[in-house]
Amino acid sequence: SSDLAAFYKGFLLPLCESRDCTVREAVIISSVLKKVSIPLLESAAALLKLSEMEYCGTTSYFMQIILNKKYALPYRVIDAMVIHFLGFGSANAPKMPAIWHSCLLVFCQRYKNDMTAEQKEAIKATCRIQVHPGITPEVHRELDYSTHRLEGTAAVAPAPQDLVSQLISM
Repeated sequence: SSDLAAFYKGFLLPLCESRDCTVREAVIISSVLKKVSIPLLESAAALLKLSEMEYCGTTSYFMQIILNKKYALPYRVIDAMVIHFLGFGSANAPKMPAIWHSCLLVFCQRYKNDMTAEQKEAIKATCRIQVHPGITPEVHRELDYSTHRLEGTAAVAPAPQDLVSQLISM
């Protein structure tokens, strides 16, 4: 477990922060990520950090790989991911590439029932600005035909203390 935390903390996160990871490198690293079992806490902490970084396509690629592992993520991480995507919803935001849209779709497919109704509406608003003809309709479909967590649920179900301390230490 600590080896995997070290992998994220000492390798993947600095690589993403450098913003010079090539797509080829991301594909190779991701092929390993897909095959190994990584505990929830390490992956949740990594997603939280990745969601806060300056945008880079390879970061979206790594986020998508982690999201596809279908963890039961704490609401704190889901909220951070929503904020990440909403950051590209202003009229002056650059047009996002297909990998960003693909990552958003995977996020919505996996965590649609863990978002609040307000978060879903905000993502739909972002999708009116960031449009991908093949992906955006699927995002809408996922959000339209799902349940949602109740407002204030995060206060009822806090993130595990281990995650909080781990997130602070990263």
